Amino acid sequence: MDEVSIEIKENRFMHELVSPGDRFLINMIRDFVDREVMPIRKEMEASTRGDWKLVEEVQRKLVGLGFQGAFLPPEFGGWNLTSALTYCVILDEFGRSEPACIAPMGGGTWAFRPAVFAGNKTILEDFAPRFLGQEPYVACFAMTEPSGGCNIENLDMKGKGIHTRAYLDGDEWVINGAKVWPTNSGIADVYCVVCNTDPSLGDDGIALIYVPVPAEGYSFGRFEDKAGFRSSREGDFYFDNVRVPKEYRAAGPGEDAKLLHDNLIFARLFSAAWAIGIGQGAFDDALAFTNERKVAGKPIRQHSLAANVLADMAIDIQVGRDSYVNAAYMYDNPETYGPRNSKFMLSRSSLTKVFCCEAAVRVTNQAMELMGNYGYGTEYNVEKYWRDNKIIQLWEGGVQLGKLDVARGYYDYDQFHENDLYDAMQKMRSG
Repeated sequence: MDEVSIEIKENRFMHELVSPGDRFLINMIRDFVDREVMPIRKEMEASTRGDWKLVEEVQRKLVGLGFQGAFLPPEFGGWNLTSALTYCVILDEFGRSEPACIAPMGGGTWAFRPAVFAGNKTILEDFAPRFLGQEPYVACFAMTEPSGGCNIENLDMKGKGIHTRAYLDGDEWVINGAKVWPTNSGIADVYCVVCNTDPSLGDDGIALIYVPVPAEGYSFGRFEDKAGFRSSREGDFYFDNVRVPKEYRAAGPGEDAKLLHDNLIFARLFSAAWAIGIGQGAFDDALAFTNERKVAGKPIRQHSLAANVLADMAIDIQVGRDSYVNAAYMYDNPETYGPRNSKFMLSRSSLTKVFCCEAAVRVTNQAMELMGNYGYGTEYNVEKYWRDNKIIQLWEGGVQLGKLDVARGYYDYDQFHENDLYDAMQKMRSG
């Protein structure tokens, strides 16, 4: 029988861009995924409709690998693992298995990056030891709100779309508001909450405040019941005069907005890689299926029509992978490519996220079409990749806001740009 694939996996990435250390991590994670996750991914998803024990078991094994506190600076016991490219190649590998099983641990990185980059010693001294234990310690970056849509991610809103309010009362922040859909909500031990201290201040009113739970005034609603990505949990929760020390703000006026924008750029990069990993999983399954099944006496993939479809899938995956590697490398080298939270970097990260997510949607669709009814059935994994991928395309503002942010890298796009004809049009309407 023919080999399923003759691809040289080590050459998926340019060695000049992906460091030997990153390649070591890729191989370690690939081995972990193949050994611990791939054999039980169907059972893991079934576990999410019951006791969650399989998902929690895998997460404990991930803690044992040492990644839980890897984002912390060395003086706090971590590896100083802040490279976007490193996280991207790790998530690419997880994408092809049970992509959401890494979300609880990844949520800790995303939530605490602002404190790490701000050098907030109080927050790091208080919380770092909890990430270094042998049990999962879960964090949540709490951003999305019930009526906000993608207002929080929208630069033109300058924080005015953030309805969760925080004000200082003596030495404490008092927080009121609600959040929906943040990853790890309901299971997190600590939340990094995107707040607004005063909408009239624009970006200076944006505040990132850390809230450990349980806390008086904090309440959780319910978990979302999702089509896919079920091994991560999202829900809604509420703050009713929740109090935390004033030192639990990541930085300060203006600086918190920069940290928020930096976090959004970072998220779009790792989302791109996650999506490509899901596409890779669907492609691998389609390669194997079309090699095993025969039509007119030869394997499906030896027919030119199928070969063309498989080639389209491979093109999407590799071009997407090249795109996120290049963008993440630029992000990690601001001394050459400019500030991490610049409009150029926002544009580049949005470009790669939009492309990679759309590519992964195409790839999972094509895999299903090549496999016919078998692709739609649960005996194979393509239908799961199909369900898992879509949420990545939707989060962080979705495709539409992502394209507006792509435009910001090429000209001064502003949704509220003055309209010279507005007054005249209003007079015509009233007349």
